[in-house]
This record gives sequence, structure tokens and C-alpha cells, in this order.
Amino acid sequence: MRTYQKGARAERELIKYFTEHGFMCMRGAGSGVSGLSPDLLAFKGIRQYVIEAKAHETENLSLDRDQFENLLQWHSVTGIETFVAWRRKKQKLEEGADKESAESVRRSGVGMEYRWKFVPLAFFNRNEKSYSISWEKAELYGKDLIELI
Repeated sequence: MRTYQKGARAERELIKYFTEHGFMCMRGAGSGVSGLSPDLLAFKGIRQYVIEAKAHETENLSLDRDQFENLLQWHSVTGIETFVAWRRKKQKLEEGADKESAESVRRSGVGMEYRWKFVPLAFFNRNEKSYSISWEKAELYGKDLIELI
């Protein structure tokens, strides 16, 4: 699947989930093309989010420096909580695992085929040409989708 299609599908998945939970959402014009606007804005009362969605199965996620610094500016100017939402396929539970354990609940996600982590910008590492984070660090510091609702 082409990168744009994969990204657009991930954005639509988030819009559907947020709207089903009472949020008003707007997909950024030119998201995925210009990098000047984030992929998604979500609003419900005092809960307001700027979201850049990424769907990558790699162990590390990198964002172009200009795109990331634009997200920093969105956060600075608006004061709205800003995240990079990283989607990966859910992990399978091992045979015989306790399905009621915290680990199994974490892995089961929210009824989707994929697992999302919403990572605040502060946890990305600045590199020469990009900003990056490992999946391990994203799991440690990122929020699950259910935490934003």
C-alpha cells in the first residue's frame, strides 16, 4: 500500500474513533503533502489535541526537522496539547496468557487492529536532519488512545 494511502487511512481511523467518542474533528488540509498543517485537530470541551499521525512498523520513527518544528510552533502558538500519534500492529498474546492482566488489556487496545501511542513532542530526540523516537520509548512515555478520551 502506498504511504499516502496508509497515512490517510490511519488519519480516518482516528477521526472515526474520536467522533464516536463525542469529539469534533478536522483533518488538516494538505496533511501529508505540505507539512504546514497537522493531520488532525480534535476538540471536546477542554480536551483539545493537535495530532500528527504516523503509521510505521519500524522500531524507530523519524520526522523531518521542518515538519517537527512546525508542530512545535503549533503547540507554542495555540497552547493545544500536541502529539505524534504512532500506529503499529497490536502484539499477539502468548498462548495461555491471563486475558485479564494489565499486559493483555494494554495489548488489546480499544477494539482496533492497530495499537496507537500518542507521544508528546518533548520525548523526541533531535538529530542533524530529523527528530526521532524509538517504539520502546514511545511505549514508555506515550499515551494510549483511551487516555485521550
